[in-house]
Amino acid sequence: MQVKSVNAGQGANWFKCGWDLFKQDYGTWFIIFLVFIALSIVLSLIPMVGSLILAVISPALIAGYMYAASELEKGNDINVGYLFQGIKDTERRNKLLMLGGLYVLAQFLMMAVMVSLVGGNAMMAEGAPGEFDPDTMMTFGMGLSMLLVFLIGAIIMMGLIYATPLIMLDNLSPVESIKASYSAGLKNILPLLVFGIVYILLAIVAAIPFGLGFLVLIPVSILALYCSYKSMFHLFPVYS
Repeated sequence: MQVKSVNAGQGANWFKCGWDLFKQDYGTWFIIFLVFIALSIVLSLIPMVGSLILAVISPALIAGYMYAASELEKGNDINVGYLFQGIKDTERRNKLLMLGGLYVLAQFLMMAVMVSLVGGNAMMAEGAPGEFDPDTMMTFGMGLSMLLVFLIGAIIMMGLIYATPLIMLDNLSPVESIKASYSAGLKNILPLLVFGIVYILLAIVAAIPFGLGFLVLIPVSILALYCSYKSMFHLFPVYS
């Protein structure tokens, strides 16, 4: 797919666009988010497999958000059932579940890397010669390890961030959607960086009233992600 490179300021404008979509039917969006949270809590309470199931179906649930946003943009009414559109759509369901499986695999790989790095740092600290402080070496090694894990996580997320809407709304395969997502991320590093900074600032504000602001910020952020997808992949002007 053709990927458009947008200016850095769009990173903030995507939140304006997300807010505009949210306030068009904030009641339904709020209920959709509560259902999503309730489902997440229920699945997390199931021993062993609950969290795994949630991770696998999460792309399909986020796809429901993307579908609802696209319908609202077209002027159609939305309902809570749209949250499960990615699961009900037989043509896209397997693709979204496969994407979820790839995400779980990536998480396991990250954990394996982290465990190996922590173990390696501990061994280095224990075998450090007298002129080196083992605690200092351990702290320094842990810092580098966390930085490496963060970079790996960022690389993984770059490949997944737009894969879900590309599968749901453009019917791409998981591999094609991941490739396109990487292309969008590499071409739009600056606006995505602005997007992340704006989110952090808004999260600080949202956390002040006992974290209640996240009940609005999280669904608005998901809708902002939809807006960024539209501006990059479908040349949709977002407050240009």
